[in-house]
Amino acid sequence: AHLAKADEPFEIIRANILVRALLNKEAIERAYTNATKNLTGKVGTAKEVRDIKKRMENFLAELPFYQLGKERIYVPIFSETINQIYAKDFEKLLIAPYKSLLTNYQSIIIDPFDHYGDDLYGSFFTKLVLIKKEESGSAYYDYDSASLYFVNKQGRLDTRLALFDTGLRNPSHNHMVTRLTPVAEAYFANDKELFESLLVENKLVSSKLIYSIRTKRISRNSGEGR
Repeated sequence: AHLAKADEPFEIIRANILVRALLNKEAIERAYTNATKNLTGKVGTAKEVRDIKKRMENFLAELPFYQLGKERIYVPIFSETINQIYAKDFEKLLIAPYKSLLTNYQSIIIDPFDHYGDDLYGSFFTKLVLIKKEESGSAYYDYDSASLYFVNKQGRLDTRLALFDTGLRNPSHNHMVTRLTPVAEAYFANDKELFESLLVENKLVSSKLIYSIRTKRISRNSGEGR
């Protein structure tokens, strides 16, 4: 519910994942229903079944998905088991108890961010670019908001690093993966000094901003030591 009112860039990304999941769900159901409405008998002929399978494969090729091992997750608000229905076992959509998924599915919804974790943000459900992956989480770059997001294993945002502040002259958006990789590595290594230096060195933030941050940190630390 809170994502329906998202106004921060990362929250909008999360909301869009949910929207695309729901659109996938409805589109797959509609495509399979239309493909089977003229079947011969209850299950159709062997040729009809083959044609439907091919038709659905072509249809799925146009939809966003998350690759989990060998399986494709098209509706991440559902578990892997339910996703098998939407990826290949389509015939279950028209029989009980799975037929209820068409309209009454709230009881089996999962939190996709908890369940699929930080890897979900590197799927075709977003336009984020993976910069660095560690055991504790992943770093993704968002070209739309010019931000580097550090996402933990629970699929939640730990830190947003907004780049290209107003003090940076003639900002360049080229070769971002190359420039951001050492920055992300320094972050995961918890090397604050190197992290800040690399931001300036790679012209991602201005030296003026880093100087201001360091000055405030020194002043704060001095105050705590009194």
